[in-house]
Amino acid sequence: MNKNYLEFLKLIFKQNSLLRVLQIYECINIKLYGISLEFGATENKNKTFSNFVKGGSKFHYSNKFNNKKSKIFYADLTKKLKISTNKYNNILFFNVLEHLPEYKFAFSEIYRITKKKGNLIGSVPFIYQIHGAPKDYFRFSKHFLELNLKKHRFKQIKVKPLGFGPFVASYSLLFAYLKYIPFLSQLILLLSYILDSVIQLFVKTDLKEIFPVGYFFTAKKII
Repeated sequence: MNKNYLEFLKLIFKQNSLLRVLQIYECINIKLYGISLEFGATENKNKTFSNFVKGGSKFHYSNKFNNKKSKIFYADLTKKLKISTNKYNNILFFNVLEHLPEYKFAFSEIYRITKKKGNLIGSVPFIYQIHGAPKDYFRFSKHFLELNLKKHRFKQIKVKPLGFGPFVASYSLLFAYLKYIPFLSQLILLLSYILDSVIQLFVKTDLKEIFPVGYFFTAKKII
C-alpha cells in the first residue's frame, strides 16, 4: 500500500476531522525550503501544519496573540503587518481566512511579505461546521480563491476541492458526534465513501467539486 495512504488511515484512526486529514494529506506531498511563516499557529505544535510538509525549511509562527514560550509572535491579518517586505520564502495559511472579519488586507499583505518566487500554501473549510477561533465569519468558494489570488498578483494558482461527495460531506458534519463511539466513525466514513463512489458512476461532474468539505490552494509570487 502507498505510504501516503497508510498515513491517511493512521490520521483517520487518531480521530482527526476529515477536513484536517485531507489537509495534512496534501501537506505531506509538499517540499519547502528557505524561511517560512505559518499563520494561525497554536502552542500545541501537533496542530501546526508545518509538521507535515517535507524539505528543510525553517519556520516562524504567528497568531493574534503573543506566546514567547512557544515562539509565536503577534500578527493581525486584518491590518498592515509589522513584517518586512519580501521576508519569507513560504507562507502557510491554514484555516485562518474564515476567522478574519476583514480579509481584504490578508492577500495583499501575504503577497508583500513573500519573497520573489515564494510560495503560498493554504486551505479553508467549506461544507464544515461553524467553529470559533474565537469567531467564524465566512466560507469561501473555489472561484473566490482563484479570483482574489489572481487579483493580488499571485501566479500558478491551483485550488483543489477536498472531499468525495454528498455522503462524505454529511459524514464530515456529523463527525463531532460520531468520534465518541469507537470504530463507528471510521465505519460510517467507509460506507459514505462507497455510496459516493456509486453515485459518481452516474454523474459526469466530479462530486467533490459540488460537495467540498474544504479547499486546498497553492500560489506563487513570480515578481
